Parts: sequence; C-alpha cells; structure tokens
Amino acid sequence: MIRRFFWICLVLALIAIFCGIFLWLKSHRAPQVIGKCIHCVNTSEKVVAITFDDGPSRHTEEILNILRLHEVPATFFLLGKNAEQFPMLVRQTYQEGHEIGNHSYSHQPLVFKSLAFIRNEIDKTDKIIKESGYQGIIHFRAPYGRKLLGLPWVLYQSNRLHILFDVIPDDWARPGVTTIVNRILAQTKPGSIILCHDGDGDNAGDDRSQTIQALPVIIKELRAAGYQFLTISQLLKYDVSIPPEK
Repeated sequence: MIRRFFWICLVLALIAIFCGIFLWLKSHRAPQVIGKCIHCVNTSEKVVAITFDDGPSRHTEEILNILRLHEVPATFFLLGKNAEQFPMLVRQTYQEGHEIGNHSYSHQPLVFKSLAFIRNEIDKTDKIIKESGYQGIIHFRAPYGRKLLGLPWVLYQSNRLHILFDVIPDDWARPGVTTIVNRILAQTKPGSIILCHDGDGDNAGDDRSQTIQALPVIIKELRAAGYQFLTISQLLKYDVSIPPEK
C-alpha cells in the first residue's frame, strides 16, 4: 500500500514538473532553440526602444500625437487584421518616422499550429504592411511572445529575428498609471526593449487610457535619466553580435 502510494505521488510529481517545464518553454521568457531571439540589446549606452503591440486601433492616433510632441521614435508591431481596418493609421505611423513590425494577422498564439498556418499569419501581415507603402525592415514579434519549435523554424528559414522585450509593465491589464510608470522605470536598463500596447489584442474596445496617460511621464523620466529613444532597427546596431536581417 505504501509502495503504491509512493509511485502515485512520484507520477503526479513528474507530471507537474513536465507541465511546468512545458509552460515555461512556450513562454516569452524561455530561450529560443532555433534562430535568434532578442529580448534586449547588449550595450552600456543609455539607449532604449519603446514598442507598441496589437494596433493600429482607435488609441493609436493619440499615442502618435504624444510621440510627435516629444520627438520620440517608436516601433509599432501591427496585427494584420487591424492594419486592414485602419490603413490610414498604418501610413501615418511610418510617415511620422516610426518603424512598423509584424505581430501576426489574427493574434492567435503561434504554438501547436502547422508551419503553413504560421507562415500564412506572417506573410499575410507582411503583404498588408508593404501594400500600405512601407519600405523599411519589418521585424516580427509573436503574439504573447510565445514560441516552441514551429515559429522559430519559420523565422530561421527566412533569416528573421524574433524581437521580444525585457521591460514588461503589463499596461494591457490597466494596473494604474503610476504602476505602469514605476514598472517601466524600475525595469529599464541600457539596451532595453519596452513593451506597451496601443491596440485591443483579443478584447475589442479595451481601454488604453492608462498607457496614454503614462507615456509622457515615461518619456520625461527616462530622458531625465539620460536615455535616448530609438527604433528597433536603430537599437540593434548597438550590439555587433546580432546578425543583420535581410
């Protein structure tokens, strides 16, 4: 009886460990086994990139206004389905000097998906962005930052970096303006990539007013600390170990 209980506990423990490892491997914090995944840039220079996911949306223009007022370049990782809905905002974004990235078409996690599905999510959004007139490099960031083997393999085949982040204020959860600001200031270091959101992701109608209110404070405080804002492409040039994308 004792032996049977021992084996049951052992099996349950192994299952729990396996599930924990599996969940970690598909998270944005896990190492990427194929290709190059960038969370931040290795530099001592006080340079950072602020990025916005899930747009364009009804919030994007107000964020663009703030960035224009403070002369801050940013990188916007767009959802293809939203870029189709707001083509004028896509053009306005890059015409004002910002960089455009690909955040998939539908915002579905690109794990447990076929290679064909993953390629379609990326290629379809690339096509929409290019048809807007954008001619710069289109970096890629996975929805939720999740990855296993399929997505890294697709990116590796196309000589493409996976751009993630190391500063995570969870502004999408609306924790409060002060909390968003404090989290970003506490986590930022030279070479950081800051994750914010201008779009709704999976929840149409989400309120991004806290991100909008926090943004001018973040810019002011980081500049006062000596930081310079760059696009992702500009930031990557500070780390010679990162291979250039085609």
